[in-house]
Amino acid sequence: MNACMVLFMQSGFALLEAGSVRAKNVTNILIKNLLDVVVGAIVYWACGFAFAYGKVKRSEHDYVASNIRIIHGGSFYGEFFFNFVFAATATTIISGAVAERVEFLSYLVYGVVATGFIQPVAVHWGWSNGWLLYPPEVIRLPPAVWYRDYAGGGNVHAVGGIAALVGCVFMGPREGRFEDGRKYHIPGHSTPLTCMGAFILIIGFLAMVLGHGDNVALGVTNLTIGGSMSGITCMCIVFIAPKLEYLWKYKIKKIPRSRKIKPKQYWSFLVLVDATLAGMVAMCAGCNVLEPFGAAIIGIVAGFGFAVTEHWLHIRQIDDPVGSIPVHLTGGVIGVLMAPLFANKEEEYSFIHWKGCDFDCVGDVNSTCVYNLGFQGNVSTGRRPLHHGYKLGDCLYTPMNVYSCFFSHPLGNFNKCFGR
Repeated sequence: MNACMVLFMQSGFALLEAGSVRAKNVTNILIKNLLDVVVGAIVYWACGFAFAYGKVKRSEHDYVASNIRIIHGGSFYGEFFFNFVFAATATTIISGAVAERVEFLSYLVYGVVATGFIQPVAVHWGWSNGWLLYPPEVIRLPPAVWYRDYAGGGNVHAVGGIAALVGCVFMGPREGRFEDGRKYHIPGHSTPLTCMGAFILIIGFLAMVLGHGDNVALGVTNLTIGGSMSGITCMCIVFIAPKLEYLWKYKIKKIPRSRKIKPKQYWSFLVLVDATLAGMVAMCAGCNVLEPFGAAIIGIVAGFGFAVTEHWLHIRQIDDPVGSIPVHLTGGVIGVLMAPLFANKEEEYSFIHWKGCDFDCVGDVNSTCVYNLGFQGNVSTGRRPLHHGYKLGDCLYTPMNVYSCFFSHPLGNFNKCFGR
């Protein structure tokens, strides 16, 4: 049942991404999200589950399963389905990040490779019997230290987030997003769709925690507190930042100005949505071993991390239409690194907590690097042609359009569709 709820997160991703892009690209978003499920199911059944949970001959370094595991028996079926929905979640994170500019076939190839090989390898390292869960003796760690990732903060969200970052860098920004060294906001076409998608994702995050069956009451409590603290923190930061910038420039540094300038302060709904999701992502790694006070602190850090990452993306002119990078990459990394610092295990001491943090950092870097390497070859040459994709959107690849203003012959009615 919890796996079905996690699978329902695909609807949340689809609605969130559809509301965050322009109307002419909605059908393309919906197709990609559904293909993440249907193609991913076949690929994960064919090879992904074997890479993730195949039997391993114990050695000094176990990086991938050496023997194929055949799905046979009721328990294996349930285990397969539960892990497949996590793999599909990691794969679909990239969909919104490269929205409105990725070639359809390139994205399809990425989905096959990511679900069938890249994400299962990261899962094998941290969740099955790989070298992160069972550190080699050469590392000389204390017995109580291993890679901790309870509900996919690193193996699902950070892994998908690094793929989103690489994809955005290689795809480049959308036309008109950054020009003359300035950023220009390209608004999505439907805030209600974004809101509905966010609520579905929140329910899916709770299902991610409930499905593991280990201290779930504490887990869902921490997930709720961490997400709430992150959303409130980041929304306040975005509201206060223009005022602080104004005071710094014109009151402290005394920069001359030709006219009276007032800071533009506003409460951002989209920031609240994304920052709340980032806080929940940060909780996934250690929500079962944190006290609510620690969850609140991690949520605050995740809110700051989201704001800083969003600002860095703008400085580097990296275009992420739905905020996949600050939500999943930043939130996942913060959660994996901070979970050992606030763990409530009585038998562990602060030294082990810090050592665990160091090893979690190693595991997070390795898990995300494998996604980086695998993703570069798939979509680095798969960008839409500028003169077609930006203007035609869905009309370029599909015979149907999502709204009634797009008629049965989209190319013939191009001017009417776009108000020309």
